Amino acid sequence: MNSFRKKKVETVAEIEGFLKNSSSLAIVEYRGLTVEELQNLRQEFKSAGVLSKIYKNRLFKIAAENNGYSDLKSDLVGPNLFAFGTTDPIAPAKIIAKKAKEQPLLILKGGIYEKTVVSAAENIIISSLPNYTEALTMLASALQSPLKKLVFSLKLLIDKQKITA
Repeated sequence: MNSFRKKKVETVAEIEGFLKNSSSLAIVEYRGLTVEELQNLRQEFKSAGVLSKIYKNRLFKIAAENNGYSDLKSDLVGPNLFAFGTTDPIAPAKIIAKKAKEQPLLILKGGIYEKTVVSAAENIIISSLPNYTEALTMLASALQSPLKKLVFSLKLLIDKQKITA
């Protein structure tokens, strides 16, 4: 096996490893972005714990088919950046959707969420979901609200001297 073929086999194996070990994947087309804009996007991914890589579409197709994600073929056209969610499965889609509002050249394509291939529209819906921390905050707020109302009502009754403390 020559060195070029060996390198391609190693790359496919690397992609397969990322697909198996990641909780999600978002594919984004970055055609027309400057190098600085692309670096800023990758930096934001890195700070959120998202692994971003650029691979040849042909090699990614092979790795995707080997892992049972052959439905991704239609999204593998043009220059693509692959964002693997390693810690937070919602983070890749959320970051891309936020950046796409600022930079219309970014196009959020399909990806993988919970070991299922998702379309671009489904990826946009996923980006609007709260992450783990936001969900806990919402839950705490919902649990705290009735108690706050009760305390406020009791304080109001005490202030009007309807009851004694």
